[in-house]
Amino acid sequence: MGVLPLDNVLCWSLKAATLVIAFYAIIFGAVAALLEILDIASLADPNFEIAGGFDADWRAHVWEGWLACNIIMLLFHLIVIGYSIMMIFAVKKFPTYYEFNLTKIYMALFIIYTLVEFGINCYRYSWYGPNTFRLGYLVFTFMYWIVRILINIFAIIVLHSRICEMDYEITYGEKKDEAGLITSRGTTLDPLMSGAVTPMSRA
Repeated sequence: MGVLPLDNVLCWSLKAATLVIAFYAIIFGAVAALLEILDIASLADPNFEIAGGFDADWRAHVWEGWLACNIIMLLFHLIVIGYSIMMIFAVKKFPTYYEFNLTKIYMALFIIYTLVEFGINCYRYSWYGPNTFRLGYLVFTFMYWIVRILINIFAIIVLHSRICEMDYEITYGEKKDEAGLITSRGTTLDPLMSGAVTPMSRA
């Protein structure tokens, strides 16, 4: 069996891992949104300074570009947070068929979110250059972004694996049992709900 799609994540099933991703996106996205708001405030008010960061005056000649980046990323953070809240309910309450379609949209949103943030932060830190590592606040925001983008890439892999798992359930009306153990059986093959568990064939 190949590495992808994954069968589980650490001690979690893919369904549980999707919930973890949603909570991660809400918490880390909220912090990232707060950082964007602080950056907007530093541009709007010359008397407002972020401790450990550069004064906003040095980028005043390109403030339109910086503000556009802030607004775009703030909107993306809020959209991802809102969709992640819905995904928590989708994973826990919705039938498999609807969860399947919502998870595909969620993965597409995560991909766009990650690519947009990558491009915007490349633009931002190209202005800072080596000065990124001179001040504490910039070091924090840079490392926070790097950690998040790595987690986002792994989250996309997990979501892809969960989509493959649900696709199997919908197609065959049953769950795969990767451990070779029968854990549950269904009485009908409902196209909207998971059915019986199919043990792996043994040689």
